[in-house]
Amino acid sequence: MAKVKNIEDLLAEQAVRKAVAAYSRGADRCDLEILKSAFHDDAEVKYGSYDGHYAEFCQNVVEGHLAMNYTSHTVINQYYEIDADKSRGAGEIYVLAFLSTSQSGDVMDVGAYKDKKSEGGFDYMVSGRYLDQYECRGDDWRIAQRQYIYDWSRTSDHSGQDPNSLFEGLIYRGKVTKEDLSYDYLNDLNYSERLNSERQS
Repeated sequence: MAKVKNIEDLLAEQAVRKAVAAYSRGADRCDLEILKSAFHDDAEVKYGSYDGHYAEFCQNVVEGHLAMNYTSHTVINQYYEIDADKSRGAGEIYVLAFLSTSQSGDVMDVGAYKDKKSEGGFDYMVSGRYLDQYECRGDDWRIAQRQYIYDWSRTSDHSGQDPNSLFEGLIYRGKVTKEDLSYDYLNDLNYSERLNSERQS
């Protein structure tokens, strides 16, 4: 049903969308603080490879992603059922994840993978869905439970970063640290204006 009951439900859905986006941003920037901010303190996650409290899961995600060349968690379709009066909601979030490794091995075994030296690696495209339960506590909407559903994946040999030099002119590169330009833009709303002023002076 596409009808929105009231403005409170619409505002609640927007808050939930921000929590969902925080998860993807935290995962791809390997920022544990942002990643954990998507969840309530007692939240649980169910992936099969890990079922349990969100905090340990988030730590594993960051450590695992730091061992990769890059990751990109792209949120696609989103469907929500939100009841602001009851401070509860649910969502089905389609996500397409791109993961690149420069060596072979089980990246889920983070310790062994980081210590292993080998030739070759793989690029992965993984499609799945987050089945979420949301709760509002003290005017703060976050994920209370997340179930991941695996739908399909594709794997190809890792060919290196831009082997044909097609993108070498794109000099502003993403980073998996707080040195990524997004932190300047999002933490200082006047950043772009100030940067332009510095260039002109």
